[in-house]
Amino acid sequence: CFSCCRRNWRVRGPRSPPARQPPAAPPPLTRFLPAGCSRAEEPPGAPFSSALSDPGTPSTSSTPNPTNGSQLPPQSTTASSTQPQVLPPSEYFCGFSYEQDPTLRDPEAMTRRWPWMVSVRANGIHVCSGTLIASRWVLAVAHCLTQHDNYTVMVGSPWIDQITPSSSNILVLQVIVHRRFRSKRYWSWIGQANNIGLLKLQKKLKYNKYVRPVCLPGLDYALEESSLCTVTGWGSGPQFQTIQEKEVVILNSKECDAFYHSFSRIPSLVQIINSQMICVKDGSRENFCYETTGEPLVCSLEGTWYLVGMTSWGAGCNKSEAPPIFLKVSAYQAWIWDSLMGKSLALPTPSRALLLVLPLPLSLLATL
Repeated sequence: CFSCCRRNWRVRGPRSPPARQPPAAPPPLTRFLPAGCSRAEEPPGAPFSSALSDPGTPSTSSTPNPTNGSQLPPQSTTASSTQPQVLPPSEYFCGFSYEQDPTLRDPEAMTRRWPWMVSVRANGIHVCSGTLIASRWVLAVAHCLTQHDNYTVMVGSPWIDQITPSSSNILVLQVIVHRRFRSKRYWSWIGQANNIGLLKLQKKLKYNKYVRPVCLPGLDYALEESSLCTVTGWGSGPQFQTIQEKEVVILNSKECDAFYHSFSRIPSLVQIINSQMICVKDGSRENFCYETTGEPLVCSLEGTWYLVGMTSWGAGCNKSEAPPIFLKVSAYQAWIWDSLMGKSLALPTPSRALLLVLPLPLSLLATL
């Protein structure tokens, strides 16, 4: 089993994401092996399974056994209902988009298509986007988490400023910012270092077709140049009040680095775009401009969506020729693991050797 998990997998582009159909039965074990999507109650190294659960305590059972009322009721077959309907146990896993029709762009459809979208709010006002990776954990950019107090998150809503029947506002219990985060690098405005943070929610979320975690790629994840991926978010302009989406193309890092050197006085020998960053080409910034607000960059593999980046910095919306820069999530898997399983929870931290073997199914850590 573990030999399968250790192989590299790549998102090849350019191509459109494959059509995704709701599975009638639990998917085969190999479907989630590249990202290590194992049962939430199983420790790292346990055999992989295809279904998620949200138990209160670890279980040795081979089937999901939610407790504390986390078992969701049967799902309604009425697609137009705005009430958060529950998913069958076979569909209780990460990275699954419940809206299969890409032509539907109404607000409710966008929420079903991107159920891991989170509005991070300070004093009730949206300040940046976040991404749901587990039932109590939201991944966000650090520069959004160091300037405010009284954070909350809103999930299950396509609107940036409206409550809907499918949405929930959850208080944030703990804010974790990378200790080596720097808002500026060198002597220039160019770049931000280790721009990543976590929000621990006060209570667990119940998954439904409007609320679901995205999958995280493993440490050996490789994203090829020219891959076609998707950015989602609310953008930076007041005209965007509902979730937007846009396809972007992954750029060559060296070419992107050379481009940003032309914007600054940083010597050419100094690397600006490093291995912890992803550069993308976006040819229509005016339609949906995002910048430094943590919007997720997701890529699809065999119908499963993986979080590969978060909007980190760039030259600004007025410079449409400047490629946006995303934080590379796979480069921070060890930090995410330490934060969730080690330092923040005072639990033993797995060895780095184990981290290299396992792709870390963090999106399935519903017990945390």
